[in-house]
Amino acid sequence: MSVKNIFTSVKNTYKNRKFDILCHYAILLYWEVAIYAALHSSLKGFTGWNALFILPIAFVISSIVSWSSKRIDDDLHILILEIICIFYIGDYIYYKSSGSLLSVSIMGVGKDAITNFWWSLRTILIENVFSIIMFEIPVIVMAILFIQKKNKLPYYKFHEHVVLFITGVVVWFFIVLMLPLGGRADYTAYGAYHSRYIDTDTASRKIGVLPNFLVEARYYVFGGSKNTHVLQTSEDVIIDEVEEVTEKVEYHKYDNLDFKKLAELSEDEQLTLLCEYLDSTSYDNKNQYTGLFEGYNLIYICAESFSSLAIDEEITPTLYEMANNGIVLNNYYNSFKNVTTNGEYAFLTGLWPDVARQETNMGKITGTMGQSMDKDMSMALGNMFNESEHIQSRGYHNYLGFYYGRNETLPNMGFDCKFMNDGMTFTTSWPASDYEMMEQSVDDYINDSRFMTYYMTFSGHGNYTTDNIMVYRNYNYVSSIMGYSYPTSAVGYLSCNYELEKGMAYLIERLKEAGKLDNTVIVLTGDHYPYYLTNAGYEALRGETYDEDFGAFKSTCIIYNAGLSEKIEVDTPCCNVDILPTILNLFNIDYDSRLYAGTDIFSGGTHLAQLYNKNFITDYVKYNYATGEAEWLIDRENYSSELLDAYLESMINTVKNRYAMSIEIENTDLYSFVFEHYDRKRKVMK
Repeated sequence: MSVKNIFTSVKNTYKNRKFDILCHYAILLYWEVAIYAALHSSLKGFTGWNALFILPIAFVISSIVSWSSKRIDDDLHILILEIICIFYIGDYIYYKSSGSLLSVSIMGVGKDAITNFWWSLRTILIENVFSIIMFEIPVIVMAILFIQKKNKLPYYKFHEHVVLFITGVVVWFFIVLMLPLGGRADYTAYGAYHSRYIDTDTASRKIGVLPNFLVEARYYVFGGSKNTHVLQTSEDVIIDEVEEVTEKVEYHKYDNLDFKKLAELSEDEQLTLLCEYLDSTSYDNKNQYTGLFEGYNLIYICAESFSSLAIDEEITPTLYEMANNGIVLNNYYNSFKNVTTNGEYAFLTGLWPDVARQETNMGKITGTMGQSMDKDMSMALGNMFNESEHIQSRGYHNYLGFYYGRNETLPNMGFDCKFMNDGMTFTTSWPASDYEMMEQSVDDYINDSRFMTYYMTFSGHGNYTTDNIMVYRNYNYVSSIMGYSYPTSAVGYLSCNYELEKGMAYLIERLKEAGKLDNTVIVLTGDHYPYYLTNAGYEALRGETYDEDFGAFKSTCIIYNAGLSEKIEVDTPCCNVDILPTILNLFNIDYDSRLYAGTDIFSGGTHLAQLYNKNFITDYVKYNYATGEAEWLIDRENYSSELLDAYLESMINTVKNRYAMSIEIENTDLYSFVFEHYDRKRKVMK
C-alpha cells in the first residue's frame, strides 16, 4: 500500500468514525465531571488536563468495539461501557466509605474487604442510589438507542481499529509531552503524572480519575522511573533565632556508622543515592526527657479509627484520664484517612508507607506493610525492644491473622503474636471486642519482670449504625448519657469506642492489681481518622465545621504513665511517624535517628505534622500541597518575604525527602544492607 493510500485510509477513518469518538469522549467526560463534582462539591480545580487525558481513552474504546454487524457486538459494546461505569461507581462508593479514592496498590486486599465489609457497604449503596443512577445514565441511553437501532455503529474494518488504537497511544504521549513544568511541579498536572510519590487523591484531582488509575496500574505492573532527584539535601531555614547551646550536645546516632562508606560499597544506584542522602541528614539530639521511662514496661496500642472525638469525660472516662495526663501532645495529627496498615506501619516503624504508585511484588500482600514481610525490619518497634531490652515483644489483634498479612508482617517486626482463632476466640467476628482481647491477653505478660506488648484493636471500626454489633451492644448506654439530639453516626462512633474504653479500664485495673501501673507506659493512637463518621457526626462531636484539609486529621496520641508527678504538655506539631523515635528516646534505647522519617518530639531541629497527601503544619505555616496555598500562622509583617519563601521551600523539600526516603528504605531493603556492613553491638563498620 502506498503512502498516499495509507494517508487516505487514515483520513477516512477519522471522517467516518468521528461521531463514535466524540460519543465515547462525551461519556467519559460526563463521568469525570460527575465524580469530580460529587467528591469536591463543585468543579473548582477541574482543569483542561482532566478533560484532555480522557481523549486518548476515547480513541482506544472506539478501537475495541464494532467488530461486526451482529447483535452480540452491540452487547459487547454496552458491556465495555458498563465495566468503565462500574469503575467510576466503585471509586465513588469507596470514597464515600473510606474518604479517599481507591489506589491500585491496595486493590489486592479488595476481595477480603468486600467480603467482610458487605454489611456496611449495603448502607452506603442505599444512601447513594441516586448518584449511582446518575453514573449509569450514559449506559442506559446507549442501550436504549442500540435496542431501537437509532445508534447502531457500523462495524469497523480491521485497519480502522488499528488506526484508532495507535492514535489513542500517540495522543496520550503527546499530551504528556505538553504538560507544563513551570512553578512547583510537584502540585501541577506534570507532577501528578510523573511523580513516583504522589497520592491517589491529589493525582486524580489533577489529571482525572480514570487516567490516574491507568498511570498507577503501569507502576503497579511494570514499575516506573526511580525519581532519584527527589532525595536532595537542603538546609533548614530558621525563622526565629534560638538560644545558643553552650554545653556539648549528644545525639541519637550509631557511633561509626558511615553512610559515605556504605554508598561506596553499594552496587545499586538507588541504594547509593539513598546512603548519600542519609549521610547529609541531621540527628535527633538527646534531651532532658531522654531515659525518662528507662526500664519501664510498654503497652503500645494502634486503635481502630481512634481520634480525639472518642474521648468523653463521662462515656470514656479512662481514655479521658489517660489523654489529659502523662505526656500530652497538643498538636498531634493522625496522618491518614484510611487503610489501617498505613497508620499501623508508620506507628510501628517511624517510616512513611507508600500511599502512591507502589511498585509491588506480585507474590505478596499489597500495601507497604504487606510488602515488608520479607524485608529487614530491624528498626521496627518489636525488634528494637527485643534487641535492646532483651525481652520478647508480644502482639495481639482481634481479627484474623492472615487479613492484611499480619501473621507474617508483625512477627517480622519482632512480635510473638496471637490473633482471632489463633490463640484467641471472640463472641463476634466483625468487629470483635477490644475488651475481650484484653481479657484473653493480659495474663500472658502481666507477671513478667519486663514486657513490651502491642495491640491492634478492632472495635472502633465503622460504619456507625446499629448494623454494627459494637454499636448495637453499647448504643443504649451511650445514648442515655449523650441524649438523643446527636446524629446517629456520632452516637455510634462513641458506642464503638466504649468497647475500647472497657478494655482499657480492665487493663489499667489489672496493672494496678499487679503493682505495675506506675512503671508501665501506655501509648495509644489511631490508625487513621474515623472516615465512617459523617460530617454531621464530626461537627456535633468536634463543635466546629468539618475541615477535610487539616481539621479532620487533628487528633490525640496518648502517652500515659500514672507514675508521673505532673503531666508534660508539648505544643510541637507532630504525627504518627514521630511516635516511635520519641518512645525510643524516652526509654533511652539506642537508635540512629537518620534511619527514621519521624523525629523525637523533644529533640531540637525541624518539627512538622505531615499528612498522607503531603499537606503539613509547622509552628509557622499550614501548607496545602495539592493547591500550593500557604496559611501563615505568624504575623508576616515581622519577617521578610525572602525569609518566609525560603522557609516554605525548605519545609516542602523536607516533606518530599522524608516521604521518598521512607519508600526507598523498604524498596532497597536498606536495613539489611546497613547491618550487613555495620555491627550494632560493637559499633564498628565490618
